Amino acid sequence: MRTHWLRITGGLLGTAAILFMIFANQLGLESFPTWGARRSAILVAGILLLAISIFYQKDNFIGKTLDSAEGRFYIALLALNAGIFLIYVWFGSDGLWKSMHNETNYYDLQANAFAQGQLELDVEPDPALLAFTDESLYEPENRAGIPVLWDATFYKGKYYLYWGPVPALALTPLKFFYKEDLGDKLLSLLFLTGTLFFLNLIILDLWRTYFRHIPHWAVLAVVAFAGLINPMPYVMVEGRIYEAAIIAAQCFLIGGFYFLLSAFHRPRILQLALSSLFFALAIGSRSPLTPGIGLVAIVVLIWAFQTQRPRMISLLAAFAFPLAIAGLMYASYNHARFGSPTEFGFRYQLTSYNLYNDLDQTLSIAYMPPNLYKTLLNPLEQREAFPYIFPTRWSGPEWLTNYHPGFYLTFSENITGILVSSPFFLLALLPLFQKRADLHWSLLALAFGTLGFFIILQTYFFIAMRYLLDVIPTLSLLATIGFWHGFDLFKNNKAYPTIAILFLSYTLALSLLISYSGNLELFKIHNPELVQQWTWTFNSIFK
Repeated sequence: MRTHWLRITGGLLGTAAILFMIFANQLGLESFPTWGARRSAILVAGILLLAISIFYQKDNFIGKTLDSAEGRFYIALLALNAGIFLIYVWFGSDGLWKSMHNETNYYDLQANAFAQGQLELDVEPDPALLAFTDESLYEPENRAGIPVLWDATFYKGKYYLYWGPVPALALTPLKFFYKEDLGDKLLSLLFLTGTLFFLNLIILDLWRTYFRHIPHWAVLAVVAFAGLINPMPYVMVEGRIYEAAIIAAQCFLIGGFYFLLSAFHRPRILQLALSSLFFALAIGSRSPLTPGIGLVAIVVLIWAFQTQRPRMISLLAAFAFPLAIAGLMYASYNHARFGSPTEFGFRYQLTSYNLYNDLDQTLSIAYMPPNLYKTLLNPLEQREAFPYIFPTRWSGPEWLTNYHPGFYLTFSENITGILVSSPFFLLALLPLFQKRADLHWSLLALAFGTLGFFIILQTYFFIAMRYLLDVIPTLSLLATIGFWHGFDLFKNNKAYPTIAILFLSYTLALSLLISYSGNLELFKIHNPELVQQWTWTFNSIFK
């Protein structure tokens, strides 16, 4: 009888959702005639709910899924990921749900160039820019008043991009039959969703292989953590070429780790080859990941030597071949553009600095003290009006404020320290206690890769919130393992899951809040009604 009434209720709710969305304009629920993400999502949810109500039988697939704990877990996992995706869309559309404001479409320009069989962008430089006959054009003051394609590379009268070509290559087939511009924010959304997909695969594989005794809720908790941790939603608000390149690299990087971690407990040539291919695509999207992936390669080498001696040559060849081929292709790509296999185009940028003369100052170990402070400890700013808490550019101690090495930009962009905004990451340290031999290689690969990404990040001449994404996804996997390991480390201790959930709740709440507050000016521009409504509502409640 209970199942009968649930089916009737589900059918009525599904039918209502479908009708309300179809006739949303007539009912005054929507003011736009076009279908946005929210309206489409509610319609799909209504169709699914109605279909389940109609076709449910205890002995069919729907019934067996709904009547089993495992089936309900996977439904909850699917719903959770749908919710995370909608949060990405909400931030990407500035809360409007209808459209995403694109500031750049650089990958579309590069894809169009590839589709036309050329490497340079199909953008005509200003004649005043072509009038320069030497490197003086890279001095910003000399270009004052001349329109340029900002931050693009300009070499021998042609525009190029220094960002890796892989995302544009992925987009190129579409450009043969779809000529409309595709903004970089759309690619940011697609690659961020891909990153979430691979994070799910790794989390589920780790759970099934090493932590099957961990309850379902703890799996759902870490999926929410990995998908919503700062700066995952933060980067969607701007979603320019800068963010898109980092997000694309993370999509391929986490895909590479998925195949690699699987290969550690199920060694196969195909798994290692796919892992190497995805790592190569990550480097082809963002070259600064190279040192970290190099450290991962060393872990793979040691693993093969110590545990796979009879098959070592074939396994290592499978891992090395895609990376080697991709490296040669990237070198050829650079040589075809700039006459040197090691020139990526950074030197020829048209930006706020003369990188032609100062490129050697963009990376230095002297930048590590302020960068370490900003990356780990930079605090939040508190204000009296909603949203109350904001990321800051710099709030360091006086002795560090007065530290100005070389080219370093102390007051560059807003950033919140990882330990300030995300205490859940502290759980990543728990595997150091009561080490597990079966997780040894997975932990080493993730830890060494994260360390490599982190060190390179600390040597750059400024730090920004989006750069945290170079380390956050792999670090979130280490925190996932640590969180689950804590259940074994603190057996029968009810305080542990309570403390962990408090850490997680704080981390996720703050991540969403600073994703909004840190981009408040953009929300004011694109969706002032939302800002006014939220500010008035929360200030009225908490005044």
